[in-house]
Amino acid sequence: MSDNSVPQLAERQRRGLPVLVTLLILVLIAGIITGILSSRSGEAPPELTWTPIDGGLEETILKAPVDHDAPGGETLDLRILRRPADDPAQRIGSLLVNPGGPGFGAEALILNATEVFQTELLSRFDIVGMDPRGTGKSSPAIDCIDDYDALWAASDLTPSDDATRATQIAVATSYAESCIQRTGDSIAHMTTAATARDLDLLRRALGEDKISYFGTSYGCELGATWATLFPDTVRAAVLDGCADPTADPLESARQQAAGFQASVEAFLNSCIAVGPECPIPHDGDPGDALRSLWTLAATDGIASLPGRPAVNESVLQTATIMSMYSEEIWPAFAMGVAMGLNGDGSLLMQLADAYTQRQQDGTWGNELEAFSVIQCMDARSRPSLGQQAALTAELEVIAPFIYPAGSFSASICTSLPAAASDPVTITGIGAPPVLVLGNTGDPATPFASTESMVASLASAVLVTIESNNHGGYGTNECVNEKVHRYLIDLTMPEVGTRC
Repeated sequence: MSDNSVPQLAERQRRGLPVLVTLLILVLIAGIITGILSSRSGEAPPELTWTPIDGGLEETILKAPVDHDAPGGETLDLRILRRPADDPAQRIGSLLVNPGGPGFGAEALILNATEVFQTELLSRFDIVGMDPRGTGKSSPAIDCIDDYDALWAASDLTPSDDATRATQIAVATSYAESCIQRTGDSIAHMTTAATARDLDLLRRALGEDKISYFGTSYGCELGATWATLFPDTVRAAVLDGCADPTADPLESARQQAAGFQASVEAFLNSCIAVGPECPIPHDGDPGDALRSLWTLAATDGIASLPGRPAVNESVLQTATIMSMYSEEIWPAFAMGVAMGLNGDGSLLMQLADAYTQRQQDGTWGNELEAFSVIQCMDARSRPSLGQQAALTAELEVIAPFIYPAGSFSASICTSLPAAASDPVTITGIGAPPVLVLGNTGDPATPFASTESMVASLASAVLVTIESNNHGGYGTNECVNEKVHRYLIDLTMPEVGTRC
């Protein structure tokens, strides 16, 4: 998803790569932590009561402490979904899954398991998904606003003077204050480290000494954090499309902006390649048409859907980012650009709605709100307003099709409380070899950032996938076979494998 400004951007963040001396120290610390965690794991695991729901699935609630360092204190209700293995005789165990975000819950993968995972996995694993703390139907959920239309209307991506910039700062501050008020004190515990500990609590509740994991996008970071904290419990872990765990928020924004810019350029080149079949009017450079669309959005806006705001720069930015996640969306975006140039922004608004998870009844999910808060809570440092302004000046150069000249964003992070605990430095020390998937043209988690994740892990093998999509599993039979052999047989692909 995009970043923690309101309501735009597309970034990630994370950790530091330890040098040899630091690694030696971390080995000692890991031993101490493992001992502490082992003593905690001696406590009776929570009991799960499963309720059958539609589609042969099961649902339960996992009680987790708000603060894992105070297990006797207040608790959260974490919603768990399970799709039992199709063939109990071949069942290997549970496969914990996370679809990314941060902000998405279990439904994205569990309700669509037959479309996401192939028969080989479905027959051998219970597919188990958790709505991470703050997300989905877990409680309390991160909840900041009810109406994105009002936020769109108040958003000005390129404010022209100090007064309009001050308005954008006020909008971000109000958004953050609403997050705090509506979510409660537990907001400080909405961190990836805490969710990784929730995963281990779930593993214990499932009664499995070692367990398998599949995570895509943010699920990569969550899985790597879990493998670092609980290496002895990892049977296998697939990390698909990873952010750079060594990058701070500013560097992460640069990396992701470059990734999205490259995807837009690939999209425009594909328009040239198909010739007249591309609906975007162009004379050899469809980029000119896209630039004209930005100008239209920046002036009077583009009429969209009945009763909805006009497509302004913030909406157009969101629609563009959404469309770059998969080549399959490119034709719809091309049509949206062509329609927008003719004064009809309805398709662009629908693409933006898909990003903000607008429902058929006109309400919105809380995925983007959860994303914004969790990103802030995980940040090792929170950029100041001056640093953010300097960053956007850089991003205009790095990604002009995402950040037009004069872009300005006010982060909500500075108005949120400090996280209750520090983020975990990802190392994976003590865990078995991890399988990492990286797409060469991934816009949201560029290939170089996935390589950084591999370098940060003590033992990992990277499978390179030739694709412009975000996330690699399901792209082709080559990568699917590598994933299946690893998860089922624990057979790791050869180093240097490309699909």
